[in-house]
Amino acid sequence: MFAVVFDLELVKRFRKGQLSEIVEIGACKVDLQQKKIVDELQIYILPNSGYISKSTRKFINMTKEDMKKAVPFYRGMEEFIHWLGEEYYLCSWGRDDKVHLMDQCLRNKMEVDWIKNFNNIQPQISRIIGKATEGETNEQLGLKNALQLAQIEPIGKAHRGIDDTLNTTQLFLKYIDDITLAKSSITIQEIKRHKYKARQRRLLHKKKTTTEKK
Repeated sequence: MFAVVFDLELVKRFRKGQLSEIVEIGACKVDLQQKKIVDELQIYILPNSGYISKSTRKFINMTKEDMKKAVPFYRGMEEFIHWLGEEYYLCSWGRDDKVHLMDQCLRNKMEVDWIKNFNNIQPQISRIIGKATEGETNEQLGLKNALQLAQIEPIGKAHRGIDDTLNTTQLFLKYIDDITLAKSSITIQEIKRHKYKARQRRLLHKKKTTTEKK
């Protein structure tokens, strides 16, 4: 059984309610018995427009050479799902990455049953560290501050998917003996709730866009 620590980077958005699109997936596969990273993956994904804006590239530290490697969403997801294998826990720093995966997969009429055994490891590690910086609760401890409190030297650059993943994995490995990973699966009810909320967000965005044009 593996723990797959992953991080998503998104197209830089300028309006509230604007649809999110994944532009990078960073992932590390951790052997839970050996307690070490056994594989890494980085995938760049093209937005529907077929172009990754300069503002997005700057935010995620993406070069023009990186952009040449970007693939359509369905191809990127096929590669990621194949790389995951059969038995794994999905782990991320916060809940949002699961929401974005579900949202974009459902919009593209792709299956979501592979989004299984998801674990938000942020609250557990924050409680283990036992501290939070001013303005943050233990369950909302930012990755940068968590690394600092854990006395871990950050790798690479912030907001670069593969680097954020490697840093999250450093935290995971440091506290691996105290982290409990749970099994779960996507339910029909969860999909329905997600579709309803996504539809409400799209309607709100459409309404705001129409109002701005008047």
